[in-house]
Amino acid sequence: MRLILSCALGLMTVSLPQSASQGPGVRNAHAMVFDARRGETVLFGGADASAVRGDTWLWHAHEWRDLAIVGPEPRTFPGFAWDATRHEAVLFGGRRVLFGPDKATNTVLSDTWVLRDYTWQRRQVSSAPPPRAEASMAFDAGRGVTVLFGGYTDVQQRTRLGDTWEWDGQAWSLRAQTGPDPRNGAALAYDPTQRRVVLFGGSGGPRDDTWTWDGQQWRRVATPPTPGRYNSLAAYDSRRKRIIRTTGWDGSGRVRETWLFETPMWRLVSSAGPSPRNHSAIAFDERSGRLVLHGGHDGELVFGDTWEWDGRRWSLRQAVEPQRRVDNGH
Repeated sequence: MRLILSCALGLMTVSLPQSASQGPGVRNAHAMVFDARRGETVLFGGADASAVRGDTWLWHAHEWRDLAIVGPEPRTFPGFAWDATRHEAVLFGGRRVLFGPDKATNTVLSDTWVLRDYTWQRRQVSSAPPPRAEASMAFDAGRGVTVLFGGYTDVQQRTRLGDTWEWDGQAWSLRAQTGPDPRNGAALAYDPTQRRVVLFGGSGGPRDDTWTWDGQQWRRVATPPTPGRYNSLAAYDSRRKRIIRTTGWDGSGRVRETWLFETPMWRLVSSAGPSPRNHSAIAFDERSGRLVLHGGHDGELVFGDTWEWDGRRWSLRQAVEPQRRVDNGH
């Protein structure tokens, strides 16, 4: 398995390597989905304490298992969604480094992969979204397509994106170039009760706006005032029929909050649980009815703990010693 080692990661190991029983270990800028076909949460990539990774892990019955399979090259900030129609996970793009030097360019990716039955396959497509990282992806179960919005590209210079694409299992199509302002790190989830994808926040402020996508156009939701968040994460809780949103950056620091979307408002339901962080990953486990969260960082420490939310409270399922992040100016 190929690793990319770089001082640009801004991390270093300060304790012994993680044992296999501790799963992926410390990780940030990774991605997770719930594989409803097999009843397991899948984690891919991100950066650990010393490298950008391209590994695939499964979380099931409160244990992590390394799949040890060949797949996409190591990357951070990929788009990742579960295609419930075709019973496979879809991964798009990402970045070869975590942060990188100020003038690092051409490090973003535009490849499309699917994971099915523990096998990764790259899909060769004639037309795909431009290279990007930190895009938001969610599967629209009503229309059977994966929706991708925004992100950023660093080809020649860093540019935020505001385009909307859809993947139908065979090809990408550009669906809109208007709607939410260009941004990366927005929270995105599909709400089957509304039959719409819901987007919240993202870079630039951070933003505090909420939008819905019905496959034809974006509409801004007139929500009561809601604190803006960047890098917050959203997933649909099929047990309680609500979108859950958690973690993120408020413009001055990381947060430890859990919100529910009850159209047309966001309701804060918890300020406890995982310590303040962003660059985490979440997935909703439909079998257990719990939200699973792994890793992230708070600017000082990079985390490898695994938590679950049961609709009322967070529970720590696996504790892993955090690693100190070295400030390299990025």
